[in-house]
This record gives sequence, C-alpha cells and structure tokens, in this order.
Amino acid sequence: MKIFDGLYFYPWESYSQNNCNSLMITGKVNTLIDPGHQALFPQLAKQLESDGIDYKELDLAINTHSHPDHFEASVSLASYNVPIAMHPAGEDYLKKIGPAFSQALGHKMPEYHIDLYLVEGELELGETRLQVYHTPGHSPGSICLYWPERKVLISGDLIFSQGVGRTDFPGGSGTLLKESIERMAELEIEVLLPGHGPAVFGAQDVKRNFQFIKQMYFQML
Repeated sequence: MKIFDGLYFYPWESYSQNNCNSLMITGKVNTLIDPGHQALFPQLAKQLESDGIDYKELDLAINTHSHPDHFEASVSLASYNVPIAMHPAGEDYLKKIGPAFSQALGHKMPEYHIDLYLVEGELELGETRLQVYHTPGHSPGSICLYWPERKVLISGDLIFSQGVGRTDFPGGSGTLLKESIERMAELEIEVLLPGHGPAVFGAQDVKRNFQFIKQMYFQML
C-alpha cells in the first residue's frame, strides 16, 4: 500500500500466521522497517518487488524492537550486506533474553549483527528526517519513528488501531507502556502506522484512537 511518494505500508493480513506489518521509506536511503519473520519474508519480498523495490539493494533495515515477528528477517537482509539498526536496549534484550524467548515461541534464535544503534534524536535518511523516540513498555528496546514533515507516526507495537502492545512478555511494563503512549499522544499525527493491524488516517481519528486506548486499556495496565 502506497501511503504517499516515498512511503509504503505492507500490513500483514493473515489470521493463520503471526507476523508484523512492514514499512518502506524510499529515496536516497532506501529503508525497510520491521522485515518480520524470516520464514515469511518471501511474501514481503514479492510485495516490494511489485513496487519496484529490490530488497537485496536496500540501504538500511530498522527494527522497532527485537521480538522475532519483527526482527528475524533482518538476518536474511544482512546476508546481502544491508545494515541492521535498532535501539541499544533491543540488542541487550537479544543477548540476555532472545534465545530463551525465541525457543518459547517455537523459533530458533538466528545469528545476527547490529550495525547501527538508534537512540532518541533525529535520524537522517537522505532528505527524509525522522525523529526517533525510545518507547519502552512492550519491550525494553521499543522505538517509535515520527516523520514531522508528513505527520506520520510509525508506532511499532506501542499502539495499534484500538489496541496496545502486550506487556506480559519478558521485559514488558504496563507503567512504561502508558508513559510511552502519553508521550506519543502529544505529537501532531495525521497517519498512524502500527506494527499490527490497520493504519489510522486523519488527525481526528488518530486523536480518538489515543483517547479510546486511554479509556479502555490504561486501567488494566
């Protein structure tokens, strides 16, 4: 799904297999965000190809966090010398919790190498400038990416359409999740692109979504 020139959104719509939504920012630095499960990556590769994007020629792969359904396919990209990026706490999570967590989910922990650490501040992707926010709660190394010029929030598993990321996985925290959601709710957002489920379009609908989540979920976190 083309959101606008330079931004593509690939929602995962299968109900039989869990995987994340993926995003693609094109331009001088072609960047894939959340490549998903390694075994399911061929489906995303076909979607990228249909949009004229060769995943073997990417300039960067960003992971909003290090859970297998977002991170695994980064290993496939790394084999084509695509640099891999995540928050430092995400790599720490992989080292300390990743093997046991992957095994519990029925997956084998892949070998990996992180090339770029994303911390709070501006991230320049050619002419595209994003703001990186550290938003723990679902996972210690979770980040959101905000595109101020376009008023787009790439929220990972922090917030969905009428939902939030679960906090019962290792390293999860309801308190931190609420704090992170409150921070993102202060941004001027017209397009919300979550890690699972449909996108939310329009400033008023995005605001209503934040309000719904605060009313329905905060008391349970």
